[in-house]
Amino acid sequence: MKEFNVIVEIDEDGNIKAETKGMEGEVCVTELDEILEGLVGERSFKNKPEFYKTSQKINKKVKTIK
Repeated sequence: MKEFNVIVEIDEDGNIKAETKGMEGEVCVTELDEILEGLVGERSFKNKPEFYKTSQKINKKVKTIK
């Protein structure tokens, strides 16, 4: 089974960087929007080549790493 990950980094100033791994198409943006929902601030996006591939469905299983 293919693994899907979302990596979220928060720096000392509170800036957040989030990246998806293993996802393709619009699902990348959908998943990030769901995770970052409710956060206030300026957002900018940089689409990776995977974004432009065919969309896929994923089953969610959340794992938090501290």
